[in-house]
Amino acid sequence: MKFVTREHIDTEKWNNRIEKDAAENVFSYTWYLDATAETWGALISGDDFETIMPVAYTTKLGVKRMYQAPFTREYSIFGNGFNWSEALEFLTKEFKHISFRSGDLDLTSTCENRQHQELQLTEDYPSRYRSNAKRLIKKGNKIFQFRFGTDPSPLIQLFEETVAHKVEAVGTVEIDNLKQLMRDAIQLGKGELIEVTEGDKMVASGFFLKDKKRITYLKGAALEDAKKSGAMYSLFNYAFERYQNDYDTFDFGGSDIEPVANFFRKFGATDRNYYNYTIDNSPLWFKTLKRLKG
Repeated sequence: MKFVTREHIDTEKWNNRIEKDAAENVFSYTWYLDATAETWGALISGDDFETIMPVAYTTKLGVKRMYQAPFTREYSIFGNGFNWSEALEFLTKEFKHISFRSGDLDLTSTCENRQHQELQLTEDYPSRYRSNAKRLIKKGNKIFQFRFGTDPSPLIQLFEETVAHKVEAVGTVEIDNLKQLMRDAIQLGKGELIEVTEGDKMVASGFFLKDKKRITYLKGAALEDAKKSGAMYSLFNYAFERYQNDYDTFDFGGSDIEPVANFFRKFGATDRNYYNYTIDNSPLWFKTLKRLKG
């Protein structure tokens, strides 16, 4: 096992390794991490990338820190050449502060439980819709139309106006990275932008990532009046119908905001647990400085 910086990672070999793995984690491709991580590298075992794990990191005041890149939910290990215990033993020598999320439980002595929602498109999912979801889908379908976009700028603007200002961790840099991520995904055929219109006016939009047998909802937004008229309900229902023949799972991306999670559950989505881990071996002066900065 060795740590390799991004400039020494073979892009084609890396992406092919993920493509061929049974694990599904769209957040691990080079094009995804290039857009979202300040700096990233990887743990790699074997000359042909038999086992790999991405690592986003930054260095501040001389302290090297591993972190969970924005707009990524969790990290995965692809392959069996090393496990999480071995990876963390290696990483704690490389980084003074480690923060990451994983779908695996009990990787360290303490962790924070988180959830996201999934819907199985192979099942009779409409039968699981709650009554108010059915009502708002029916209402929205009478009012709105759908089209596919190629420029994420209108969605990003709507997201900034209606959502981003409510999220402390989303600033100008993150917004620019999100826009670049969407552009790259569209160009590579890995992402799709669906816009909801009323007449010629876009009133809502959502971005969806495509990987193997899983569709992942990245971000979306709607004008308040359109939201009340069922725009987002209609958008998701349209997306389910569009993707059900080619994909097995619709991944809602995840939200610890209970009203958002409850919205996803109205489509019959079920919860999946994942876990937040922190290992802090940073110097005392660094910890103190972090506390003073809040």
